[in-house]
Amino acid sequence: MKKLEIIIEAVERRRVCRILDEVGVSGYTVIDDLQGRGKTGSKNASDLSNILKSSMIIVVDEETVIYNTIEKLKEVFKFYSGKMFLSDIQVIE
Repeated sequence: MKKLEIIIEAVERRRVCRILDEVGVSGYTVIDDLQGRGKTGSKNASDLSNILKSSMIIVVDEETVIYNTIEKLKEVFKFYSGKMFLSDIQVIE
């Protein structure tokens, strides 16, 4: 199993979720209003506009589904800032 963590500008969250539905991921978790600091500076969840906010979407699925998802999401990242993190995981039920 693979875990894909997607951090994207909040204005693109719905588009990313539509792509996840289209590629057939088994499920995902959305965390809105991320705060932190990176190479572009600080992000604060109290900003008034979604333009300055970020969301994280976490997907756990089979390797083939995750790699297909990454390929589809690359188009979004051509125009909007964000990051994707991929890791191997073991699901404990």
